[in-house]
Amino acid sequence: MTSTTVPVGRTPILDREAPLPQPRPSSSLPLILGIGLCLVPLVLLIIWQPPFVESLRRQIEQRFPGPWPLSRIAFVAVISILIGFAITAAHELSHLLVGVCVGFRCCSMFLGPLQFNAPFRISLNPDPRSWWHGGVTLVPVKTDRLQAAAMVFAGPAVNLLSGLVVLLLPYEKGVLSWLFIAASLLAGVIELVLPIRGPTFVFDGRRIWMLLCDPKRGDRWLAVLRLIADARDGVSPESMSADLLAQATAIRDESADTVIAHAFAYSAAFHQRHDAEAAQMLEACLQSIGHATPAMCEGLMSDAAVFQARRRKRTDLAEQWLAAIPVTTPHRWFRSRAEAAILEARGDVADALGKLADVEAALLALPRNHQRDNLLRLLGKWKAELTEAPPSAR
Repeated sequence: MTSTTVPVGRTPILDREAPLPQPRPSSSLPLILGIGLCLVPLVLLIIWQPPFVESLRRQIEQRFPGPWPLSRIAFVAVISILIGFAITAAHELSHLLVGVCVGFRCCSMFLGPLQFNAPFRISLNPDPRSWWHGGVTLVPVKTDRLQAAAMVFAGPAVNLLSGLVVLLLPYEKGVLSWLFIAASLLAGVIELVLPIRGPTFVFDGRRIWMLLCDPKRGDRWLAVLRLIADARDGVSPESMSADLLAQATAIRDESADTVIAHAFAYSAAFHQRHDAEAAQMLEACLQSIGHATPAMCEGLMSDAAVFQARRRKRTDLAEQWLAAIPVTTPHRWFRSRAEAAILEARGDVADALGKLADVEAALLALPRNHQRDNLLRLLGKWKAELTEAPPSAR
């Protein structure tokens, strides 16, 4: 795994002297593995169980005699989806239960289109791109790397265990049982044996290896999880733990962890008015932006525009960053805050306040939580700085 460094005092990407690395295209690997999870078990069963095809034909004829209309095909498809949903639910619930037992705190979990937020709130998953799988957000409270590895291992371990239990149970297995067995075993093997890392995701096997064999990156991941939890709990950027920020930014490599860690460090330094440090942290984010989600990419470009306008008074560079933010985006307030910073730097306080009002309206439309309230608090602080500053300082 390669590491990158930012030259001290130099911010070539932030200053538009070097091109912004292009975000990596979304990996098709998760989709391929998801399809494989459905198709490979059939292939394995055909090889592993020679009479499987004949048995499958007889069972289909017995249970579904006659022609196959669209409704019957849809029914079988739904049953297959439910099997996949059950395997995913077992995987994520195992992460959750073992995590809580070893010292993690659960913030949220999603299973397909369903989102579960602590303590007992159920809603639709806001990211439709993740409807085909599941995930759980756990926060380490008093947890070491070994306990964290146990939490990560629990997911694929339960997939393997459930597949083996159903396999060994003494009953005549039908098509659905064999599909569940093969898909469960395949899911466990894929997560454990393939140490895969994509632009924005890491398979359990690689995460376990990192926790057990790479202490610095393991500690960084745990620190990032704690920072995410603090942000969700409403801790302001300037009040973030300095020790956690130092631990999270101790390593710079090509990973999503680098982007998230340095984004937290940038926000803390920006609001503490440590401008030189903030610039270095933001530069590190921009160097690894290929591992950020589309929303985070837009947020970082908005941060770059705001920093150049509000801290360096470089409206020319801020306008270049504003132009880089997509015009058609569900996160329109990223552009509005950049526009407000540019107007402020030009001394147009009234129009800047108008843009901040647009940002406030967009934030108020988001689901209410501590994180949204924190953003509104920071926005209020910005508005107060505009209205209270003497004309000569504007």
